[in-house]
Amino acid sequence: MANSKARPGRRPASANGGRAAGGAASRSARTVAAVSATPTSNRVARPAAQAAEPEPAEDELIEEEEQQQEARSSGQPLWLQITAFVLAILGLVISAYETYAHFNGSHLAGCPTGGNGTFNCTAVITSSQSMVFGVLPVAVLGLAFYVAAVPLFSPWAWRMKRREVHLLRLVSVIAGMGFVMYLIYAELYQIGDICEYCTGVHIVTFVLFCITVFSAAIWGLGPRRE
Repeated sequence: MANSKARPGRRPASANGGRAAGGAASRSARTVAAVSATPTSNRVARPAAQAAEPEPAEDELIEEEEQQQEARSSGQPLWLQITAFVLAILGLVISAYETYAHFNGSHLAGCPTGGNGTFNCTAVITSSQSMVFGVLPVAVLGLAFYVAAVPLFSPWAWRMKRREVHLLRLVSVIAGMGFVMYLIYAELYQIGDICEYCTGVHIVTFVLFCITVFSAAIWGLGPRRE
């Protein structure tokens, strides 16, 4: 009798134990679900963050390229612009003086009048080779060249963004240098005398030629129009 009474008393305890076990199982299931959910969210977030990381790097590269383009488009340094401008003015002054001496038949100051193979400016500026096709004096051509060169080699012209201006400057010095080569040949092999003032103009033209070609190679001729 005692055993039969004791057995029914144990059933509530097993029921409570089942409920406790069931609650623990549900809690563990929730914990596992929460833990499993956390790495998944991290895995999803990390690739998105990694994909967004290259954008600042690309922006920095674009900004650096823009800065380089801006530095290139800023053009020639000021010292080069001023040097070219001063040389153009010097060439204009010498050419104007030679033109004046050509039409007035006067002796150029400081230039000797020796024989063949020496400096003789008067013989050079009054020779037949000093006239182009026997009509136009070479001194006038030099004067016209430098009248156009002064504004073309001014700092304002160097800073212009128009490609035509820089292209015209380059073409003019190439043509001027070609004419200078002819004049040197005429002085040495046809006239037999050398003009100091002409040599000065030749040197100025050569330096302007070097500056212009160097500038075109480094900074270009300006943007093309579309």
